[in-house]
Amino acid sequence: MRVLTLAAALSAGLWCAPAPAADVPTPANYGQAMRWYERAAEAGHVRAQFYLGLMLETGVRGPVDAAAAAAWYRQAARQGHVQAQYKLGLLHYEGRGVPRDLARAARWYEKAAQGGSAQAQYNLALMYERGRGVAADAVRAAWWYEKAAENGVGAARPNLSALYARGTGVRRDPVQALMWLEMAVAGGLDVDADVRDDLTAGMSPGQIEEAGRRARERLGAIAPAAGGTLP
Repeated sequence: MRVLTLAAALSAGLWCAPAPAADVPTPANYGQAMRWYERAAEAGHVRAQFYLGLMLETGVRGPVDAAAAAAWYRQAARQGHVQAQYKLGLLHYEGRGVPRDLARAARWYEKAAQGGSAQAQYNLALMYERGRGVAADAVRAAWWYEKAAENGVGAARPNLSALYARGTGVRRDPVQALMWLEMAVAGGLDVDADVRDDLTAGMSPGQIEEAGRRARERLGAIAPAAGGTLP
């Protein structure tokens, strides 16, 4: 039955390749799409469960139903779907469709972060830095900020820069701090000029030049990615 359901969905042109959490499938007939997603989801297909949750969360067809979305995300998340894990963490953080539970949000973010979700890596770093839902841990915050920054989340860069500048969670390193700050600026983030001035005040010209060189090299190796944020 599952094979027939999926084959029918594919032949109807309703199946999509994996997409970022913000993307919603856009077939010509949403009603038909919903029916096929429901059948495939009920048959246990993880991607169908995720997309059905996404459609219910966004209200792309009918009223928004965050509780039903959370239920489908949970089924997909338990099967290891990384974006479903991220979305379930976000719903728990915001208290949409499920009780607001920061500890549970952090657990789902961690699963998604370990699976490679840059958004989850960034949100988890924020939670570790601020002690929300988890015990404050600057070392873990720095580690996840760096993962998120390496995966293209621009908003992680100034946060990581600040940790290197202060020596919080990492060894104090003004060159690394300036490198991440320069990368944030190059990525289009609005960084207060005073922050850079304060950072470079005690640095030698050689250190400043080295930070710029590292920034250029890292930027060439990092692909852009959407950033997650805590509300």
